[in-house]
Amino acid sequence: MKTRIITAIVALLVFVPLLIIGGVPFQLLITLLAAIGIFEFLRMKEIHIFSIEGMITLIATISLTVSQSPILTQGPLFNIKPIDNLHVFFLCILLLMILTVYRENHFSIDEAAYCSLGSLYVGGGFGGVLLVRNIGISMVLFIFIIIWSTDTFAYFTGRKFGQHKLAPKISPNKTIEGSIGGTLCAAVIALVYTHFYNLLAFSWIEIIIMVICISVFGQMGDLVESAYKRHFNIKDSGKLLPGHGGILDRFDSTFFAMFMFQIILTILQ
Repeated sequence: MKTRIITAIVALLVFVPLLIIGGVPFQLLITLLAAIGIFEFLRMKEIHIFSIEGMITLIATISLTVSQSPILTQGPLFNIKPIDNLHVFFLCILLLMILTVYRENHFSIDEAAYCSLGSLYVGGGFGGVLLVRNIGISMVLFIFIIIWSTDTFAYFTGRKFGQHKLAPKISPNKTIEGSIGGTLCAAVIALVYTHFYNLLAFSWIEIIIMVICISVFGQMGDLVESAYKRHFNIKDSGKLLPGHGGILDRFDSTFFAMFMFQIILTILQ
């Protein structure tokens, strides 16, 4: 427990100041975390990050992380349109598919699918963090508050009222009652928070809808990461954070929450 607390304090001392600063420093941090995350993801399937397929997957991941910035801008010497990093992502996926033809003895279709999914999962998840930070720091905190309060109150309500298992084969300690309790408590806390910080002027109905979706999918993100680890028979995705595991262990809920926030935000707008 002592190691876990110390690691959390050190991580927050690094993450929070850069989150507040935003801009390039925060983008560099997120890009670094995405690179570590895809390294952990590939390692679970024993794909080396410095292999051809590993490097392509890394490029695909980073391209999604920074996809808001075009890699090629129009200049006076070239009468061409900007190429968005999203195009780089799709090019990398095509290259991974091509590798299954020319490296069939070393790189299978299943591995190509795994790499493609990993780059979308990790790159898109961290890219979502950057996108929300560009909206405003209060929106990042809004999502983190939902995730943290859901996790905390799901634990306590689950211990008090839990009877029915949420996913017994994946996470035996999680219960449906705990999940519902965590979501309801997160909704109350989010309503209080947005009373003071409501950057996008959501109505209370929109806030509740957003909280339910983010909370539920955040919990599913945690279960999905647990399913990956159970499938590959490992305890943690990595060892970077003593007492906490790897980057994927800490951001699994965040990835799903960020994806869902963008979807709901698009619908509400």
